[in-house]
Amino acid sequence: MLELKPEIHDALVSRSSHLPHIIAATLASQVLSPVQPKHQAALCANGFRDTTRIASGSPEMWRDIALANRKNLAKSLDAFIADLQNFRRVLIKADAEAIATFFETAKKSRDNWCAGCASLSLE
Repeated sequence: MLELKPEIHDALVSRSSHLPHIIAATLASQVLSPVQPKHQAALCANGFRDTTRIASGSPEMWRDIALANRKNLAKSLDAFIADLQNFRRVLIKADAEAIATFFETAKKSRDNWCAGCASLSLE
């Protein structure tokens, strides 16, 4: 069991739970928007399905979560947007080394997390 002060818990789950939901919902809304070309949805495969799965959660519940933890979630969004902007910069520069490092770092971090079953919710 993990015991945390409420403010620490809220800061941590804003990144590991709430932010992923916002990202999934944004991606689903953007890609599956009616303004997209008619064949867009047909090109969505397993990666898109897996990445956006949590966007099917209860809109009312997630509205309430977002509002209740809005300060932490806003900070997490700011950090995420900054990371996306950094990736965009190296992409525009065609910096193959920085792009490879970006993907390698993410892969290593996720693989290490999975190997250690670091999440209490996976037990």
